[in-house]
Amino acid sequence: MSNFNQSASWQGLNTYTFTVPTTDTYSFQGTVTPPKYPTTATTGAGGGAGTGTGGGPDVPSQVLITINQNGTPVYTGVAGQQGFQLNGLACTAADVITIVPTSSLAQDKQPNAVRMTIAITEGVL
Repeated sequence: MSNFNQSASWQGLNTYTFTVPTTDTYSFQGTVTPPKYPTTATTGAGGGAGTGTGGGPDVPSQVLITINQNGTPVYTGVAGQQGFQLNGLACTAADVITIVPTSSLAQDKQPNAVRMTIAITEGVL
């Protein structure tokens, strides 16, 4: 029998819930693709805002990933990281794992602004 593998993708700061199928260790690996919004428009060649170089510098994302096991945090990332990995989490069948993205930045909170992907693997990566 092969080990359990599952992947998912979603948009927005929505929580992803996973129920552990069998007692074993599980690994979680994911990516965060934040939005890229300029902080301010720049003056273009004709004097109008936003017509030259396309805007100011990007606003750094503040997305923070927390992974909970049965409601207890087992992983907390760093705000702005574009990836996360938790290897070898000991789980019991029917444990509930939640991947919770949050942000203090208004741009990250826009509908569908952030894209998330996750791969869940039974065993250690």
